[in-house]
Amino acid sequence: MNNGQLEEKNLIRVIVDGLSDAAGYFSAIAILLATLAIVHQVVVRYVLNYPTIWQIEFAIYLLMAATFIGAAYGLKEDSHINIELVSGLLPKRLKAWLDLITSVISLLFCLYIAWKGSIMWWEAYEGDWHSSSLWSVPLVYPYAILPIGMGLTSLQYVVKICDRIKKLKNISG
Repeated sequence: MNNGQLEEKNLIRVIVDGLSDAAGYFSAIAILLATLAIVHQVVVRYVLNYPTIWQIEFAIYLLMAATFIGAAYGLKEDSHINIELVSGLLPKRLKAWLDLITSVISLLFCLYIAWKGSIMWWEAYEGDWHSSSLWSVPLVYPYAILPIGMGLTSLQYVVKICDRIKKLKNISG
């Protein structure tokens, strides 16, 4: 591999890792805003005795965004759940193969969900769908969460798969 290819791979890693970091910050802000919206609802409804219509739906959409968009950051930081009861007992080479295979399967799953989510988003866009609540949010915005989140997670899986291939090569010699 020449220096140009190496620099290109590093640039791709930097971009994907940067997108995943941004997704992590976005998720943290989304959780904070969801919390503030619920606190606002409690104060307005129960202290000021004023009816509310938007806070619950807003918080739900923000928590959905935090979950799906934040998944890329969780993957980058290896924060997803790992059950190593069996895999921890495997030889290094077999464990590396298992990690690679599960990463590829996970990438395919994320790509499938991103694709189906994109179809759902497009239908909401074309049909000008709105939520059935009083707030009547255009569903094109919350429906964008799924393809964006799974697309970012797919990109991070590509980086992970490259790392796992490199690790497997190092173990194999």
